[in-house]
Amino acid sequence: MPKLQVLFLSLNSFTGTIQSLTSFFKSSNPYILGLGYNKLTVKLDQQLFPPSFQPQILDLSSCNITGKIPDFLSNQTQLAFLSLAHNNLLGAIPSRLFNLPKLSYLDLSFNSLQGFLPTKIQMNSFFGPTTLNLASNLLEGPVPFLLENIDAINLSGNNFTGFIPPQIGLGNARFISLSGNKLSGQIPFSFCQENNALMLLDLSNNSLSGALPVSLGNCTSLSFLNIAQNNLSSSIPAVLENAKSLSYLDLTGNHFEGSFPSFEKLQNLVVLKMGYNNFVGKIPQFIGDLKNLRILVLRSNFFNESIPQDINKLWKLQIMDFSDNKLSGSIPEKLDGLKTLITRPTDGDLLGYVISSMYAGVKLSMAYKGLIYQFNVIRTYHSGIDFSLNALTGNIPQEMSFLKGLAMLNLSHNALSGEIPSNIGDMSGLQSLDLSFNELTAGIPESINLLDSLGIMNLSYNNLSGRIPPGTKFDTLYEDGWAYVGNKYLCGAPDAIINCNINDGSSEQEPASEEDASEKWLFIGIVAVGYVVGFWGHFGVLKLLKKRWRERYWMAIDKMASRITKSS
Repeated sequence: MPKLQVLFLSLNSFTGTIQSLTSFFKSSNPYILGLGYNKLTVKLDQQLFPPSFQPQILDLSSCNITGKIPDFLSNQTQLAFLSLAHNNLLGAIPSRLFNLPKLSYLDLSFNSLQGFLPTKIQMNSFFGPTTLNLASNLLEGPVPFLLENIDAINLSGNNFTGFIPPQIGLGNARFISLSGNKLSGQIPFSFCQENNALMLLDLSNNSLSGALPVSLGNCTSLSFLNIAQNNLSSSIPAVLENAKSLSYLDLTGNHFEGSFPSFEKLQNLVVLKMGYNNFVGKIPQFIGDLKNLRILVLRSNFFNESIPQDINKLWKLQIMDFSDNKLSGSIPEKLDGLKTLITRPTDGDLLGYVISSMYAGVKLSMAYKGLIYQFNVIRTYHSGIDFSLNALTGNIPQEMSFLKGLAMLNLSHNALSGEIPSNIGDMSGLQSLDLSFNELTAGIPESINLLDSLGIMNLSYNNLSGRIPPGTKFDTLYEDGWAYVGNKYLCGAPDAIINCNINDGSSEQEPASEEDASEKWLFIGIVAVGYVVGFWGHFGVLKLLKKRWRERYWMAIDKMASRITKSS
């Protein structure tokens, strides 16, 4: 096919081996070639392609390519898009690869390239806009960055060590990701200089320390900021609220401290994750003004006082995790404003961001069905409320049953009292329910049998009583009784101190009827009369006998006692 111009077969399930990519295109010169994300094995030999082979788009992602990046790629002067992601490439990156005049996308992610981030960066304003993606490699050796022309830089998932070079934040890049490395030191103040165009900055999963630079407040176009899983400390600078375009903010797993940051101006926030830090004080009322929030995670901090009533204003909210804090008071009664949790979305849209042809998704760790799950993909129908490991008191609100779209509810390890809402069976989307380690009383509502999606339930260590309701949901899921342990007055619980009457469903703990009371007193009367008659019938007869007969009687008794003693 000598006139073939476009061959794009990416994202399929093709198999086989291409022994020589050079030989494969001896007769044709396509300007678009896509073989990526199949089950192919492509061998990149070191032979030079003919001068006429000048593709503009070359996608060889996930093609089981091994060895070093071939030198011939440095001669592709028309190349605008190059992806060699998800392969087994080794060694350093050829320096000439960055001098390609039309390169607009370079993806070397998920390889075994090795090295350090460069401390000296070359600039060149002659070339056109360039995109650099080196995500998830183990890069080695100095890399010349033409940052002034680069639109996006992704070096995530590598084993880079050392400091982040200040020059990396001085260009016009809109996408910068250095996540998943071993970088240390502080975040350079060069990020977000005046007139910057930065939209995504991902520095997560490194060993960065120190405070956040105040220059981040200049990022007026910044939409995605992820600095999770580092050693960052101090309080969040107030100027960060000037980054009013922020939609995704992840501060998880650092050593940030102080009160809840002043984020009331960040009206575009969709994802706010502040878990596993040292924040203190109360959750502010303005949290209800962030009406675009879909995911709010504050777990494992030191927030205290009560949960603000204003959470009822978050009509788009689908995941709310306040677990493992020091929250007290009752759960807000009004929950009818959580519209997304009342009617579960069915579209299943992904939560993520596409910037400069690169995708950054939303990930989340959450207690789900009794375990900590890592959700690498979050869709609009994922939902959950986790208030566990606090000091909440009072009743479970009746309006909780309005949340028919809620998939996970965890209220365990609190001091909640009262009854389980009788209409809990209305929560038709519920898949996981954990009410363990509270002070709940009365019986288990039979309406739980209506929860067809319920896969796990834990009611252990409460003060529940009565009988475990019959029904398929109770009979099939919890035969071993682990979900009811610690309820000593609950008929059917493994450690219950009372027995159940299987025939009529009652227990010995239940109040007796009037007929039962009458029979009880009749029995006591008969026993008393028998005792009196027996006692005086015996000793009264002895009293009436002569003294000689009484002495013989007691002598026989003494002999009998003596024989028993000797026998013993």
